[in-house]
Amino acid sequence: MLEQKIKIASEALARGINRRSFLQRAGGAVVGGVTAMVMGPLLGKDATAAYAKSIVPSVPNCAPPGPYCNYEGTSPPQPDSCHGAHCFQHMSAGQVRQCHVYYAFYPAGCWTSSGSGGFWTCCDCQCDNGSTCGCAQFSATPVPSPS
Repeated sequence: MLEQKIKIASEALARGINRRSFLQRAGGAVVGGVTAMVMGPLLGKDATAAYAKSIVPSVPNCAPPGPYCNYEGTSPPQPDSCHGAHCFQHMSAGQVRQCHVYYAFYPAGCWTSSGSGGFWTCCDCQCDNGSTCGCAQFSATPVPSPS
């Protein structure tokens, strides 16, 4: 009984599809995929990194309660020891400290601010020695609208 229904449905589907347009579209997709796989290594990581740098602003649009979380001690500190906008580590008093979200200024500890071409997700962080820092992550996708 089930086999008969499957047979009838598959025959109806086969009769309803234009095979020529299906094969043209499938062939185009295969050619596009192969072209992308071949061209990817030719462009290299430098081209991809240059494109990303052209989109992402170099300075976050955030105001953390201290410097950005940083484990290299570079000046000015950039948020290089964060996991995205989430707190992770910070160099404080010559030691790398573990950090977590700091809820003193925002109920969620994080907020969103607009930036050129997208938005920043910013988080306040507090480290295990009491020092504070901040993390930020840029996203070029539109800001979600409230429900």
